[in-house]
Amino acid sequence: MSLLAKFCTWAKNHGVNGCLVPKEAKGMGVGLFADPLNSNCSDDQEELLFVPSSLLLSRSLVKSMKCDSLQKTFEAIGMENVTERVALVLFLLYERVLLERQHCGPPSTHSNETPLDSNGSSDSVFADYVAILPVVRTPVTLDPETARGYLAGTLLLDSVCAKRAKLEIEFEALSGKLGVFEHWPVRPSLDNFIWADATFWSRVLSFKSQWGHRLSEDHKEEQEQQQDRVPPKDDMHMVPFLDFANHAAKPNIRWQVDTDGLRVWHNEEFQGDRSDVQEESDVQEESGDQAEEMFLSYGNKPNMELLFLYGFTLPGNPTQVLTLAMPMDEDDPYYMPKAHTLMRLGIPPRITLYTEKSNGPANLVELGHGIWVSPEAQCLLWIYALNEEDGLSALIEEPNVKLCVPRDGAHSDENMEEADLVDEDTVGRLILSIQKKKIMSKELLQAVVPKLEIYPILVLRSLVLVTERVEYYIARIMETGDKVQKAEHTEIVYPASYEALPYPKAEVVLTPNENSKVPAASRLGRNVGDCLLPTLLEPDHEHPITSRQLEIETQISNLVSMMKSYRIEELDALVLLGNILGEAQRLCLEENPYIQDYLARMQTHETE
Repeated sequence: MSLLAKFCTWAKNHGVNGCLVPKEAKGMGVGLFADPLNSNCSDDQEELLFVPSSLLLSRSLVKSMKCDSLQKTFEAIGMENVTERVALVLFLLYERVLLERQHCGPPSTHSNETPLDSNGSSDSVFADYVAILPVVRTPVTLDPETARGYLAGTLLLDSVCAKRAKLEIEFEALSGKLGVFEHWPVRPSLDNFIWADATFWSRVLSFKSQWGHRLSEDHKEEQEQQQDRVPPKDDMHMVPFLDFANHAAKPNIRWQVDTDGLRVWHNEEFQGDRSDVQEESDVQEESGDQAEEMFLSYGNKPNMELLFLYGFTLPGNPTQVLTLAMPMDEDDPYYMPKAHTLMRLGIPPRITLYTEKSNGPANLVELGHGIWVSPEAQCLLWIYALNEEDGLSALIEEPNVKLCVPRDGAHSDENMEEADLVDEDTVGRLILSIQKKKIMSKELLQAVVPKLEIYPILVLRSLVLVTERVEYYIARIMETGDKVQKAEHTEIVYPASYEALPYPKAEVVLTPNENSKVPAASRLGRNVGDCLLPTLLEPDHEHPITSRQLEIETQISNLVSMMKSYRIEELDALVLLGNILGEAQRLCLEENPYIQDYLARMQTHETE
């Protein structure tokens, strides 16, 4: 019996029922399809799938399992440190190494672990589910040198390298300092750990919104009164069977959580609009397969996030979002107090730019015409743009005044460590002040800055700061050599040439320029013939290539091909963003007399 057939039997025996079936989807691994022989699948009102609550994998379920090895592991880590991700990743890791031992080698003799039978297999109820989980192929799971070769210069490479480094440090801490694998029947490898993390992120569902939706108005007050006594429900869950569904921007199924489990229904919102999966339907018709594939939406994610988490991209993805690292200028004389303020306010040094407001959260604010950012990102740019002539100053509070959030405080951000600042008791706490008002919260900053007379100039400075960062990333991609493809005959448009003077006089200076279009740089050719796909296959007479090796080769080749395409897509997106930012600057200058007068005064002052 195949693993897929065995899984389907397991699911049915454990209470999963409905008219959906998992099977191979062309080019997309295993997908979820409507059974053409089941009439319920064609009825929009009928339930398509039910997965009982006993199969909804969560932290609470994992921690309740009678598995000595996992329990000892959680105790070694500290129950308070076992996050939802950690619990599920370690569960997947444990199950996978037991399955590998069952198929690849004799059982270990150094453990008397009870969940193992004489053949070294797991007694876990989820063994058949874990056995069917595929090898996830994302840039993070690739050999690091391969990822660097095909993503060189991109924003995605920064994320991939940071994620890989974080996983290596985490695995080293678990296997070394904490020694949590010492009592496991089989010691996992780093590759096992990376697989478990990638599998978790590629299949997990968030139930948080469902819990809030299911809470009836009649019981809200009662639950709020008991909130301190009742532990919160788990948010992150893995749902066997449903997690085979592939992604579409306009999904044809939806799911909801009930007290007894999870149910799947037709998605009425997109019943009449299936253009997103028309191509897939055409493939099915050509192959004679009349079963309709069922798609979920993984969320409004840009291709950068889809490739990072799932290992695929969507051609013509409507979600165009870029996240840029925004490090502060270390030559800024207010570098330290600004950095301390950012840490105190919990603002990480990065900014996400949206060219469509509908692609982001509801509270987005307009940075410039056609560019939206979060209020938090706007605060970051304000802090960067302010200088002494605007009324900015700094002071030191005594160490006993608890103002800064400690490195391990509740409001810390994993990316905040980029600032690399620690408040020593002997140094005190650095506080920013704007026109004699201490900036102790984001709310106070948002109340003070827009009222400043200089505020229009701060808006222009913010646009210039972001534009400079976009230019940096464009140049970085193009400097990576013959592996980079060029943007499609586009130029970055500037209304004029700006130059940011050194702090504390970080003023935006206008230099007239008749030519409003400045080429970004010489574009590199599209010839990537010398950019060869990696190969894992080295056939010889004694060791012929297996079908499994061919499958792995195909998976990695497909991933590399997508990485190459993504690279040029990112360059195109950056150039487009540069054009929009340039237009936003031009409009700032033309529509705001205050900015024109201010820049004219500054030019006069510089010539005297």
